[in-house]
Amino acid sequence: MTDSRPEPKYGQYGPTPIPVEPAPPIAAEQVIAPAPRRTWDLFVTTALLMLGVIDVVTGFGQFTHLADALRAAYAAQKFGAFTSGDLATAMGIAINVVRITVLVAAIVVSLLLIRRGRLAFWVPLAGAAVAGVFVVACVLIVILSDPALAAYVANQSATP
Repeated sequence: MTDSRPEPKYGQYGPTPIPVEPAPPIAAEQVIAPAPRRTWDLFVTTALLMLGVIDVVTGFGQFTHLADALRAAYAAQKFGAFTSGDLATAMGIAINVVRITVLVAAIVVSLLLIRRGRLAFWVPLAGAAVAGVFVVACVLIVILSDPALAAYVANQSATP
């Protein structure tokens, strides 16, 4: 198969280009608008964060004096004298530090998500769950390591 045409230059026998019309200019009104604000998310996130602040502030004293609170609870339940005061004080300080840290992290992450137009109400809920699990774990460690409670449980199981 022979071709009678002269030797082509680069791209000379290629497909013919399709004419493209220029795009119309974009008016100021046609600029892409940001994502619509979800006012319900902003309201719910703010309310949950405020509840978190109130909870951390009102619970600060209770966890600072966790040993005193457990002594009162033991006396009310007639478990005997609470004796793990040093452990309770250390755990109370740890609880306060973790609760404040989680609250600050929840506030920062919520603000970033709200600024980007994304859902943020779940952040305070997740923070509350993390802090709650930590509080329960620490208080259980203090209670279950107290010899007075162990003696009370042993006494209760020995009597028919």
